[in-house]
Amino acid sequence: MRISIVIPVLNEEAQIVSCLERLRPMRSRGHEVIVVDGGSGDATRALAAPLCDRLLRSRPGRAAQMNIGARFAGGDVILFLHADSQLPERAGRIIAATLADRKPGWGWFDARLSGRAPIYRLIAALMNLRARLTAVCTGDQALFVSAELFHMAGGFPGIPLMEDIAIGKKLRKLARPRPLAQKVSSSSRRWERDGVVRTILQMWRLRLLYFFGAAPEKLAASYYPRLFAAARRRKHPSARIAVFARAPKMGEVKTRLAARVGTEAALRLYLAMLRRVVETVERAALAEFRLWAASDPGHEEFLALCNVQDIRLQQGGDLGSRMHNAAAAELAEDGVEFVLIVGSDCPALTPDYLERALDALSAGVEVMLGPARDGGYVLIGLRQASRELFSEVNWGGPDVLEQTLESAREAGLSHQLLEPSWDVDDADDLPLLEELRPPLFWSH
Repeated sequence: MRISIVIPVLNEEAQIVSCLERLRPMRSRGHEVIVVDGGSGDATRALAAPLCDRLLRSRPGRAAQMNIGARFAGGDVILFLHADSQLPERAGRIIAATLADRKPGWGWFDARLSGRAPIYRLIAALMNLRARLTAVCTGDQALFVSAELFHMAGGFPGIPLMEDIAIGKKLRKLARPRPLAQKVSSSSRRWERDGVVRTILQMWRLRLLYFFGAAPEKLAASYYPRLFAAARRRKHPSARIAVFARAPKMGEVKTRLAARVGTEAALRLYLAMLRRVVETVERAALAEFRLWAASDPGHEEFLALCNVQDIRLQQGGDLGSRMHNAAAAELAEDGVEFVLIVGSDCPALTPDYLERALDALSAGVEVMLGPARDGGYVLIGLRQASRELFSEVNWGGPDVLEQTLESAREAGLSHQLLEPSWDVDDADDLPLLEELRPPLFWSH
């Protein structure tokens, strides 16, 4: 029986190495370790990369991170482990024996908190008792579930808090849990940092509010005030940014460039540019964004960049119709007043460039364009989905920008241009990459 250990992380550089080092024996016995980073700003990713079997990327949120990890898990059983938790000895054998009947099953370990004070023994004992009485465990107890049962349950609900309770309620309807007396050691840093009484009261308050129907989003804003305060500070909450991308498959991206540098090098460059664009959009924190995939929206790289609910499939026969349909879909959502579409092969985009485009749209400009040096554009912003802008355009030709501007004039739409930028289409564009700061590493 093979176990996939999924570890959601966010800024865990202080303990990720020790966490993964402790899992070496399990890896040596054929189990796999998947780390899903939620956008760490420290060295977590660099430290984790050589010590795990797969390193994925996601937006922050344990439910989203664990769902992505589970999607790429190759084991018969998926075990969800916090970075500050330590499994008991022979955990793999214990789980295998517990699920030896091969029936879809699930369970958890009893918890032991790391703090030395007697109060932490009491807290852990009450936590274990509550889990057994309610058949719902906490994330600190290292939930394990057969892959078949996890997918039958539909994974973790896409909520920012109480995801452990929510999935427990789903799983217990499908199979009786199999809790284990062996203990997983979990950090007591939360209690030590915030105080035992305060932490207990807060946790029970949140659980009661959730029981009586409070929205998980509001509870999460209370539990993670810094994270949600940052989301509230987005300058343009009524905007959407749509990143257009092709599935990063060998021989299917940057084909003109591939003719000169080879399909493998072209794919590496495309992936580096896609990641750079998404990171720029996220770092700018100006508006919510979605990734619009031309095909294969479930591709591993897409899921490593976005939550699955933030990925859409482009619809339409040509690029123009696909952009029009995406813009129409975004603008049809409640509260969305304008949309910005950017390409995935424009690594020169900066937060300032995006901000000026959105500022102009917010001020009432109906069409905003970022010209490209090859005669096209690197972004287009819209306050309404005007099909005329995308009709009768020679996509890939040298006059895309002029044809779009002419359509805007004929439709009576106010428009504005940013300064020219550039994208990468063929080998002649490669010297432009030298302008990037920080550099774009892609050639090896």
